[in-house]
Amino acid sequence: MEGDFVTVARIFGRILFTLALFAAAGFVFLVLVGLGDRYEKETKALGFTGPYERYLAWQAGFPNDPKAYRAAKVDGMPQRMRTQEMTAFEE
Repeated sequence: MEGDFVTVARIFGRILFTLALFAAAGFVFLVLVGLGDRYEKETKALGFTGPYERYLAWQAGFPNDPKAYRAAKVDGMPQRMRTQEMTAFEE
């Protein structure tokens, strides 16, 4: 009789532990989704077209200024590529 109770208690404990792990993983997932959404909105509000462009601007030394980043990017290009790049920014 007592052995059956211990076995049931272990199974119940494992189930509770597994549920706690799933709940923690779900919470972490939701937090990461929220952070990603906030980052995307901030990137759009600053005028960047996407997170990768913002990353490149940060590497170039213009973390919050898309216009300065684009101007510096265009200044470093050959003349032939500048006109193509400028028309892409104007669209």
